[in-house]
Amino acid sequence: SYKKKFLVVLLLLFSIGINQYYGSRGVFPIDSFFHFDNGYRLLNGDSPFSNFWTVSGPAVDYIQAAFFFIFGVNWHSYVLHGSLLNALVTIYTFFVLKEFKLKTNFCFLYSLLFCILAYPSSGTPFVDHHSALFSLLAVYSFLLAINNKKKKHWVLIPIFSGLAFFSKQVPAAYIILTISFLLIFYSY
Repeated sequence: SYKKKFLVVLLLLFSIGINQYYGSRGVFPIDSFFHFDNGYRLLNGDSPFSNFWTVSGPAVDYIQAAFFFIFGVNWHSYVLHGSLLNALVTIYTFFVLKEFKLKTNFCFLYSLLFCILAYPSSGTPFVDHHSALFSLLAVYSFLLAINNKKKKHWVLIPIFSGLAFFSKQVPAAYIILTISFLLIFYSY
């Protein structure tokens, strides 16, 4: 419907805008240049583990290198990385809530509140946020796969789980084990 499309566009713009705002306010102690530097090194041909050390997983660094390749090496493209992940999870939250028959106004409100809390606390790419949000997307996909039996959601589970695990192993490993246990239980 027109209202639903309008609300999704509004969520998209707001979730990107709020993270861009808070990510561009300056450098704070929570900000890390770790992924900025590693993304730049990947863009210049270095590879993780052989040319430089990475403390968690290389997924965030590779995603950041892609953002630098597309948008240039600058702070705004660094923050845009977090902003687009914030938008992805916010919109996915809206559709998951809608799929479970929540009223559209509540779907919008809860998704809006989620986008304020999800990534703007750091604004810049952060392995903990990436792992938690990709894990949440895997859980969402699992719930949707069971609820409406569409194959695309089954395909998304290992993709999001892999991105979460290669961002940071904890909490991703716990979520992967939980989904695996529930999948075995559901299969029986």
